[in-house]
Amino acid sequence: MARLELTTAAAAEILTLAAAKLHLRVTHDADDSLITRLISAATQVAQNYACSKFINETYTLYLEDWGDVYVSNSYNLQGGYYDTLKGPNSFKYGGFYSKYTGLPQIVLPYAPLSSVNSVKYYDSANAQQTITSTDYNVLKFINQKGFIEFVDGYSLPGLYPRADAIEIEFVAGYGSAASNVPDAILQATLLILGQMYEKREDSVSRLPKASEYILDPYRIKTY
Repeated sequence: MARLELTTAAAAEILTLAAAKLHLRVTHDADDSLITRLISAATQVAQNYACSKFINETYTLYLEDWGDVYVSNSYNLQGGYYDTLKGPNSFKYGGFYSKYTGLPQIVLPYAPLSSVNSVKYYDSANAQQTITSTDYNVLKFINQKGFIEFVDGYSLPGLYPRADAIEIEFVAGYGSAASNVPDAILQATLLILGQMYEKREDSVSRLPKASEYILDPYRIKTY
């Protein structure tokens, strides 16, 4: 089973209190605490809808095996025989080999992928090892989750049987500051914030329709 840990949270909100109050046309300070909470809530709602992170956050992904969940991009090839661009291959591990290249890939759960800090594993002697960054490529996309693809010729090492046998630290987000986030996302979050501020009770309505239209081009495809 894959496990995900937030290592470093976003350093700032994507909206300042001043910008939120300007949008809401609030000129007093009585609701500052409420608006501050709503900024965080609206941002989370927008991120959930877009299936992405806006300001950089660092996560550690723990896997028990090279064929654990959060890995895919292809079919389960366990014990199978599949024709790739490299020719027919018989695979030891399943569920994560590209059907086009025959190379193992590990899909990372949050997007947009900013960087991969490290890929580590516990070898058969239960000693942690770090895979050299030249042994894998980091692929980033604007319309789907990024992933790690091991280079041709690299053999995945054996693992010690433990829940955190593989440890991948990565960063997801558009950048370290609100200025790195697309203006359209900021505007969509303001619309969600406005709805939350005006409607204090539970509601069966979805997000403001305009916010969905604005966020749709930034919505990450999931597997």
